[in-house]
Amino acid sequence: MQPTQDIVGLTAIYLRVARIPLKMIFTQPAPFRIRLIHVGFRVFVGILAVGNTLPSPAQDPAIALEESLIKVVKQAEPSVVSISRFKPMPDIFTEKSEFAHRPFGGWKNERQRNADDELPNDFGAGFLIGPSNSSERYLLTNYHLVRGGPIAPHYESDDGTELRIRLSDRRACLAAIIAADPRSDLAVLKLNWEKANIKPIDFPRLEWENATSPRKGQFVILLGNPYAIARDGSASVSWGLVSNLARQPITSDRGDHRSHDDVAIDSMFNRLGLLMQLDARLNLGGSGGPVLNLKGELIGISTSLAAIEGYEKSAGFAIPIDVLTRRIIRTLLAGQEVEYGMIGITPQEIGPEEFQELNTGLPQRTAALVRAVHPGSPAHRVGITAGDVIVNVEGQPVFCVNDLMRLIGLHAPESKIDLIVWKRGLPILERGLVTVRVKLVKWSARDVEGIIETRPRYPAWRGISVDYATGRSVHLPRSVDYNRVLITKVAVGSPGHTAGLQQGHFISRVNNAPVTTPAEFANATRILTGNVSLHLSDDNEESPLDREVVIHE
Repeated sequence: MQPTQDIVGLTAIYLRVARIPLKMIFTQPAPFRIRLIHVGFRVFVGILAVGNTLPSPAQDPAIALEESLIKVVKQAEPSVVSISRFKPMPDIFTEKSEFAHRPFGGWKNERQRNADDELPNDFGAGFLIGPSNSSERYLLTNYHLVRGGPIAPHYESDDGTELRIRLSDRRACLAAIIAADPRSDLAVLKLNWEKANIKPIDFPRLEWENATSPRKGQFVILLGNPYAIARDGSASVSWGLVSNLARQPITSDRGDHRSHDDVAIDSMFNRLGLLMQLDARLNLGGSGGPVLNLKGELIGISTSLAAIEGYEKSAGFAIPIDVLTRRIIRTLLAGQEVEYGMIGITPQEIGPEEFQELNTGLPQRTAALVRAVHPGSPAHRVGITAGDVIVNVEGQPVFCVNDLMRLIGLHAPESKIDLIVWKRGLPILERGLVTVRVKLVKWSARDVEGIIETRPRYPAWRGISVDYATGRSVHLPRSVDYNRVLITKVAVGSPGHTAGLQQGHFISRVNNAPVTTPAEFANATRILTGNVSLHLSDDNEESPLDREVVIHE
């Protein structure tokens, strides 16, 4: 830079420091322009003179924040891995090939490509966690990232699909799913440490059970694998703010004219619950990574799926680590299906005007109205009727139908929870707030094929696996009989199969003892030997079933 340029540059600096706009300088008459420059110069010199009183770099808040970020990343990065799902491509590319129009489809090289050079079908991140009472290390990630991958104990699917994991020190191994939950979009994977000759103890785990709740406006740090760039094991880092704690992105198009119930079934809410919205954009491959606070505590799991299917594509979303998520993670670590509670009603929204007319005296302005109560359901048993308004679940206010479903779903079937209900039936003297205690049944699983459990709560008995009567929506009759269990699977060649039992049948009695839950069925059959009588029924209108069947040992 020439001397003249140096002077001009220095003048611009002290004019900015002195808060004197350049435009103001050059639009004034010459004498006044000189005076303004002189004032600006004196301010600048004054600042330089007291420069030794300014904060040192060690005291600078910006530098302190930077050091905090660096420290958190350094501690957490060894726990973060990159995940790639690979499905074999056909040997010969043709126009008729099912892979012809896929993003990563196409010619397969004549030579075998190096694994690091291959483009995966799906990619993202995950991080190591484990049960609090064990030193084992498992991998937590988003289910949509690994769906279709191998299920433990196998590390390759029937179609050859593999889940390849790259650890922070660049070593690699395969993984298999031990449990997955489509509704929360979470999965836990087991790594093939032994085959890769890797010691799990060499890699730290992220603490997930005692993190503080996220807050709106809080700084967060995200580690992930955008665009599959973490093939060297080094996770990418971004940071931002928690913009909102109660987002419910919807997957349907704006022109969708389906019913509220259909939209609710397909919404991100039903799969992910309430999401954290982050001002940090999640690019392709940003799923499954940890969201940390400035203390390095895990407060969320990033998911790009919400942005892909929702409206706010420029925003980032994360599954918060809350009471529900912790219950889900514990269940998945145990290798079991995640179950959600239900009380057996059809709810609908109640708006501010209608709610105000109730004169409940509550500070809230909206709630959930009971449109219908299913006969024999938990709600029916405790006296909830159509027209009642549910305003609170276990101490948490209910503002809408989604709140009601989420707060009840926090709890597993068989749990007993308190509901505060505004009764508005006749006579008028019976109107008012009442508290009822409800024992939950199981919410109907809609994505049955997506549920993965490798260690079921109750082992199959004589080839027969059962669930709650409401456990599977594909077998749920219009009129539910809650006093029985549903047959979900019958092993081929088993005594149950030989006796003619089929998936979709219901069992109401075992040797004349009533069974209404899987636990009761397991207890009733555990010690039985010899021939056992089961009372079967189904709801097929064309050929209804209601008979006794003997199951031989």
